[in-house]
Amino acid sequence: MTEMGTEWDARIRHAPESDNHSRCVNSWVPPVEELLWRTARASTLVCFYPFCSHNSLRLATSSDFATAEDLGPCIVYCYDDYGSSDRRPEYWVWDVWPQDWLRKPALRTYDVHAAVRELERLTADFVPAEARTPTPKRRTIAAEGDHVTE
Repeated sequence: MTEMGTEWDARIRHAPESDNHSRCVNSWVPPVEELLWRTARASTLVCFYPFCSHNSLRLATSSDFATAEDLGPCIVYCYDDYGSSDRRPEYWVWDVWPQDWLRKPALRTYDVHAAVRELERLTADFVPAEARTPTPKRRTIAAEGDHVTE
């Protein structure tokens, strides 16, 4: 299994604990983490390195945060109306990070599958680090006695 696959699985294993915490403390963060991570894991997003930033699903091109590119598009989950007794979890799909509150999200939906599909669309042009073709080193044949650097 790849490092990215292992990280996705770890996120899914941790999600029920996070969801239980949200239920126990009547959090403003809805208990939808497991559903979101499982849905995203089953999508093309699995080619990216997953991480979270509080109540959001974020992606990077690799696990090496020194060289990885954090992708701007992300999913933030929250309640549609925290103070309401009939509040529902809502997914906001953003095309930028951090979110620019002067702009509207690319999508606001109650459907986790629609949110993941929109994130797939927004990340379609990003290339994971593992899929990038390394630039081949140029080699030249040196004459005897030449100093060669590679």
